[in-house]
Amino acid sequence: MCAIAGAFSFAPDATAVDAAVISRLGELMARRGPDGAGLWASQDDRVVLGHRRLAIIDIGSGGAQPMTDASGRWTIVFNGEIYNYRELRTELVRAGCRFSSESDTEVVLHAVARWREAALTKLRGMFAFALWDARENELWLARDPYGIKPLYVAQSGQTLWFASQARALAAAAPVDTRREAAALAGFYLWGHVPEPFSWWTGITMFPAGHVQRIRFGRASAPPQPYFTVPESFAAKPASRLAVSELHTLLRDSVSDHLVADVPVGVFLSAGIDSAVIAALATERGAKLKTVTLAFDDYRGTDDDEAPLAEETARALGTDHVTVRMGREEFLSVIDDFSGAMDQPTIDGLNTFLVSRAAAAQGLKVALSGVGGDELFGGYPSFAQIPKLVRWGRRIPAFEGLSRTLDCAAGLVASSIHPKAAGLLTHSRDVASAYLLRRALHLRGELDAVLDASLMREGLERLATVATVTETIAPLQASGATVHAQIAALEACWYMRNQLLRDTDWASMAHGLEVRLPYVDALLLRRLGPAIASDAPPTKRDLLACAPACLHALAARRKTGFTTPVRGWIAQELGASGRGLRGWAGEVHRRFRASAVPNTRALAA
Repeated sequence: MCAIAGAFSFAPDATAVDAAVISRLGELMARRGPDGAGLWASQDDRVVLGHRRLAIIDIGSGGAQPMTDASGRWTIVFNGEIYNYRELRTELVRAGCRFSSESDTEVVLHAVARWREAALTKLRGMFAFALWDARENELWLARDPYGIKPLYVAQSGQTLWFASQARALAAAAPVDTRREAAALAGFYLWGHVPEPFSWWTGITMFPAGHVQRIRFGRASAPPQPYFTVPESFAAKPASRLAVSELHTLLRDSVSDHLVADVPVGVFLSAGIDSAVIAALATERGAKLKTVTLAFDDYRGTDDDEAPLAEETARALGTDHVTVRMGREEFLSVIDDFSGAMDQPTIDGLNTFLVSRAAAAQGLKVALSGVGGDELFGGYPSFAQIPKLVRWGRRIPAFEGLSRTLDCAAGLVASSIHPKAAGLLTHSRDVASAYLLRRALHLRGELDAVLDASLMREGLERLATVATVTETIAPLQASGATVHAQIAALEACWYMRNQLLRDTDWASMAHGLEVRLPYVDALLLRRLGPAIASDAPPTKRDLLACAPACLHALAARRKTGFTTPVRGWIAQELGASGRGLRGWAGEVHRRFRASAVPNTRALAA
């Protein structure tokens, strides 16, 4: 787990890369990799690769990067972890490869050198990497199937820049840093900046499950997919999954995610997802460290995670610690939170705080239950969206009335939920109903928070409903269930754009690697068809994979992990607004105030 950065001047008449910029990018991402730094440049300085290291596997000098193979042909900078690297290493050794380290990074280097793009489908893990092929004068960029690890790219003239954080690129590289209208509209629409956009016009997110090969002096093809999440849900035949098989699949995923040369802990909440991960991890017999974040304001209420988490820890016999936080401590870290945020988001605070707590316990790696709701239908959307669609298809299409109500959403009385006016316009298909369920603001409300021309430009570039519809088009074409379509949307939109991205930056701000056993392509290949069956796996099936002593968790109402931040912000910082909307405005204000100016940018 690390940070990568680099640049490639890919045209014959392009200028050499300034290595000082890559060094600066590394400095800006130092919190992601406090254990080491490295820089490599080609002889003609057309390619420069930089790396910041968080040492998890082969923690000595053998795992240092950038890493070059013995032939001198291949050089890699890698961010992430490959959990099956030992099995792949054995296969590569049998094929004649020679290794000089025990690191997973060297396995990736040799795997791509031998198997080319096919290597990517063999990797079980999370990753983003850049690999230089000196023989072919070609740069490879690749990102893991789900998009757990970020990779931002920007083109300035005939030079391609990339880094693990968009904010670092905006602060150091000579790229277009004008405000992206789609990002601003997307933030107020969703509560995050949706891919492929970033907060800055010239910087975009490299797509998940894609690989790109950029050769010197040639026009490059766009990134090509090697894995798509929706297609896993559309796989045939759709089949049910026995609990015994589910247990085996989850046990194998958790076991692989525990591979490390440093201690691995678990974020333990009061929910089923993290409890099952902890239970499966303890099956290996090791003494497991578990961490729960709790809040003084919630003590004695249903929102307090601590009592049930502590009960779970006692039942499993883990080495458990509960870290409590009050308002004053929160106020002492809010500036650090805003400064570490890579792009504006209404989420991420919970991960930032629990990662801070885990790092204070000496952990460098922790497992999280992110992804369980997407696989096992845990969100309210799985019940609400089918009802909305059934209801919407029964009513006449009064387009004029619907449009009027949608545009009037911002004027609805405070006693009525602002989304109520969107029922007629967002209940006729799965994509629109999903937007209604997940949106922070609807289209008709945005003119209250955004400049009209900027809003129109941003919404046009977003093409939200059309893009969401495109996500589930393969499933609809295959006749997949609405449940499977919702699972794909939650994985590719809410989870990828918000949960995964926020988990990454918020944990790495504390030098902590968070691993996600439920967010695993190998697991999805088997669970996808089951989720698309007429009996998709549920949270009860998931809980059946844990010891009987944990089954009381099923009786606890679904709350999700919450923080009292809205109340704290309203009391101390003067934010206002319904629900998370006031917090969104505060996040936006703080993000702009903490942005680092870039004297190299093409535009201010």
